[in-house]
Amino acid sequence: MIWSRTILDGIVVCLVFNVTIALLWMMVPNAFSKMLPAEIRKASPKREKKEMIILASVMYPLYILIFIYMAVSARQAGVSGFGNLFWTGYVEMLFINFGDLIGLDGFMRGIVKKRGMMIPGTEHCEAWNLKPWMLTLALPEHCIAWPIFVCPITGLICAGIGALI
Repeated sequence: MIWSRTILDGIVVCLVFNVTIALLWMMVPNAFSKMLPAEIRKASPKREKKEMIILASVMYPLYILIFIYMAVSARQAGVSGFGNLFWTGYVEMLFINFGDLIGLDGFMRGIVKKRGMMIPGTEHCEAWNLKPWMLTLALPEHCIAWPIFVCPITGLICAGIGALI
């Protein structure tokens, strides 16, 4: 693993991912309602098919392009071997993870709440506040689920793609 390249690529994919998701949130906030705390999920209106199509048409290509970028960039930098490619993908996905935690779950949530850009019908929910949001959604997701499930799967995908190149 080449640490300088891994860190720079991690920053790049973190920015691309989190800016894309933030812009998508601004366009179709209700599409994300199933990904939010239970109180907000219950209060939000039913998602429309159009919103789910927009979400899927952005999220799937985004993940695919990020995986390909991570693998190709690592191989171009000279990273070889399944283990090295795995750990490069894992660390780069950790950058996305912590960028999501700080940028989207911390900063973006605050902007959404402050400017009243919440999903219609959820304005009264306590779950928009920082402490309930972090305890019920952000910290379990980003400190447990991502490092145990998402990052290793990403590492495997990147190592697999890198091995094929």
